[in-house]
Amino acid sequence: MGLERHLLTGSMFRSMIYAAANQLDQDKKEIDFLNVYPVPDGDTGTNMALTLMAAAQEVGRCISESVGELAAAAAKGSLMGARGNSGVILSQLFRGFSQVMQGKHTATVHDLSRGLQEASAMAYKAVMRPVEGTMLTVSRMAAEAGKSVAKRESDVVLWFAAVLQAAEKALTETEKMLPALAAAGVVDAGGQGIVTIYSGMYSALIQSETPVLVEMAAGSAVQGGVAQAPISEMGPLEEIAFRYCTELIVMGEVALDRLRRELEPLGDSLLVVGDTNATKIHVHTNHPGQVLEICGAYGEMSAIDIDNMAEQNHQARLPVEGAKSNGLAHELPNPIVAGNRAVKQAKRKMGMVAVSLGDGFKAIFQGLGVDVVLNGGQTMNPSTEELVAAIEQVPAQSVIILPNNKNVLFAAEQAAKMAAKEVVVIPTHDLPKGIAAATVYDENLELPQLTKRMQEASEGLVSGAVTYSVRNTTTDGVQINEQDFIGLEQGKVVVAGNELIHTTKELVRSLLAKRRAELVSLFYGKDVIKAAARDLMQQLRAEFPEPEWELYEGGQPLYYYLVAVE
Repeated sequence: MGLERHLLTGSMFRSMIYAAANQLDQDKKEIDFLNVYPVPDGDTGTNMALTLMAAAQEVGRCISESVGELAAAAAKGSLMGARGNSGVILSQLFRGFSQVMQGKHTATVHDLSRGLQEASAMAYKAVMRPVEGTMLTVSRMAAEAGKSVAKRESDVVLWFAAVLQAAEKALTETEKMLPALAAAGVVDAGGQGIVTIYSGMYSALIQSETPVLVEMAAGSAVQGGVAQAPISEMGPLEEIAFRYCTELIVMGEVALDRLRRELEPLGDSLLVVGDTNATKIHVHTNHPGQVLEICGAYGEMSAIDIDNMAEQNHQARLPVEGAKSNGLAHELPNPIVAGNRAVKQAKRKMGMVAVSLGDGFKAIFQGLGVDVVLNGGQTMNPSTEELVAAIEQVPAQSVIILPNNKNVLFAAEQAAKMAAKEVVVIPTHDLPKGIAAATVYDENLELPQLTKRMQEASEGLVSGAVTYSVRNTTTDGVQINEQDFIGLEQGKVVVAGNELIHTTKELVRSLLAKRRAELVSLFYGKDVIKAAARDLMQQLRAEFPEPEWELYEGGQPLYYYLVAVE
C-alpha cells in the first residue's frame, strides 16, 4: 500500500477480492466438511466459493479503479452468481457494503467500518429468522470490532487485522452458541467461510505482489470423489433451436421492459436484469449480431460473450461419456435449462419450474407438467441467474418455483424478486415434497388458491432419506460411525447402522409408527440396483400390507433411498 496506508484504493480492493476468491476456492472442501450432520453433501464452502468467484469475475470486468464502482461490481456479480443460502447471504453482505461505498474513489477505515456494519445489517434483514452462531454472527461481530477500532486507528492494514482477529474469535464461539454445532464438534461452516474470505483479503493487504484470480476449473465442485451430473443438460444437436448463447452487460440505466420486448423475438432463455448502473443480458439466439445492435442503442456494452452451444455440446459429450466409465462427471460450460418438450409456445396463465437431481426425478416432474426442470440440488445448487433464466423460459405470465431443497430456497426467493414475471416459491425442502406439490397442480385455479393447495400437499407429506456418514459423531442422540448408513426423518437422524437394507427398514418403521399411511413411495438412487430396490419394497410390503406401495427410479446421487409417506 505504500505510504497511503490510511486509504484503501481501488486496485487494492480488487486485489483483496481476487485473493479472497482464490483462498475460498482452495479451502472450500474443508468448509464443506464442517456440516452439522455427517452426511456427504455438505456444500457451504462450494456455494460460497462459486458466489465469490462470480463477484471476482465481475470485478475483473470492471475497468474502473474506484472502490465504489468495484464494490458495486462485486455486489452485482455475487447476486447473479449466488448459490445456496450461504451464497445468497454473502451476496447481501456485498450489497450492503457497496451501498456505503457508492461514489467513493478511495475508502478510509471509517468508510470501511460503516460498510461492514451496513453489510451485516443487510444480511440480517435478508434472513426471515436470523440465527446466532452462524455466518451472520461472525460478520456482525467483525463489523462491531471494526467500528470500535476505527475510533483509534486510521491505518487500513492494522484496522483490517483487528477485524480478522474478531472474526476468528467469533467463529470459535459459534460452536458454543448452537447445540447442534457443539454436538457435532464443529464450528459453523458459513462462519468459517467468512473468516477464510477475510483471511484472503488480509493477505492481499500485506503482500507486495498483486494476486491473479485463479479461475475454478470445470468439475472442481465434485466433492469426495462423488460423481455429479452437470447442472444443466443439452439435448442432441438437432434439438437446439437457438445455437448462440449471447451474454453482455450494458452500462448505465436501461429501460428493462422495453429492451426485454425488443429482444424477446430473437430467441429464448432471455434474461434482462439490472439496476441504475448496469444491465445483464443473456439470450439464446441465432442472431447474436442483432442482439448486439439492439443493446448498443441503450448504452456502452462490455463483457460480450458469444458461444456456439451446438459446438460446445459436440465437444463436451466426448469427455463426459468417456468419464462415465470411470465414475466421473464434468460440468459443461454455459449452463442452460432443460425444458419440457410438450410445452406449447403460446403464453399461458401459469407454469412451473422445478429444481431436480437425477434422471428419474426429472422424468417424473416433466410427466407432472413442469415446464422447466433445472438440474441441480444438494451439492450443486443453481445460481440466482440460472433460476431467473429458467423463470423467463417458461411461456407463462406467472411461474411457480419448486426448489425441492432447503438450500435452494433462498436463491429461488431472490430470483423471484428479480424476474419480470409474477413468481411464487413453494418452500419444498426435498424432492418428494416437490413431487407432492406438483401432483396437485391445476392451471384452472387462481394463483393464490393453487399456491395454498400445493403448499398444503407438500407440508402434508412426511419424507425420509438414507445416505451414509462421513465421520464419527453423535447427532440427534444417535451414535454414528464413519461410513455407517444413516436414516433421516424430515432431516433429522433417527437411525444408523452398517447394513443398508436394515437401516432403510428401520427408517420406514420409524416413519410408519407415528402416522396412518395410505401411500408409501420409495425412490431409489443411482447407486442402487433396481432388482435390490424391488426386493426391499416386497419385504416392506409384506411387513406393512395396509398402505399402498410404489417404487420409482429417482437416480439421485448420495442418497440411496428417498421415502415419501402420505
